[in-house]
Amino acid sequence: MNESVAVVILAGGQSKRMNKKNKAMVLLKDKPLIQHVIDAMKLQTPHVFISTHHNQDDFRIFNLPLIDDDAESHEGPLLGMMSSLKKIKTEWIQFVPCDTPHLPQDLIETLKKVADKNHTKIAVPETSDGLQSACILCHISSLENLNTFFNAGGRKIEDWIRQLPFSIVPFENQACFLNINTEEELKKNSL
Repeated sequence: MNESVAVVILAGGQSKRMNKKNKAMVLLKDKPLIQHVIDAMKLQTPHVFISTHHNQDDFRIFNLPLIDDDAESHEGPLLGMMSSLKKIKTEWIQFVPCDTPHLPQDLIETLKKVADKNHTKIAVPETSDGLQSACILCHISSLENLNTFFNAGGRKIEDWIRQLPFSIVPFENQACFLNINTEEELKKNSL
């Protein structure tokens, strides 16, 4: 259990491909999708937050601290990251999306070990599918750079991290980072 790392579950998306009001709340094996993520992350740190976009009522049932986006318009996950980095006081923040129910049990430990070894402020998992950029571990000192990038119009996580020194951390099991974005993917994972 790592006390120096907080987890922020990114749950402020529009759920367009799921045709649902809030994708995080769809059931997978009798639990809301986000509950699978909460369960995996609570094993790794006691500090778990949910980043929302003005939909906090949906998440109060989880009894976790909620962080609302700093802007009215939907600006994507980078806005949730930026809002979280401004408000959370731990040294590191592990970001994970609300629709990745099979996250590795050692995600934080593995990413932090490599970031410490390489003296980088960001660590990103990589599978055979490529970088899993929504599952990044960020040091809070990266906030100033993120603010600059965001205010210049940047909205893609991978574009932001590629301009910084960062560690790439290989993970063998790409299924751990599977995002459930559609009804078809939900049905396939319910089997």
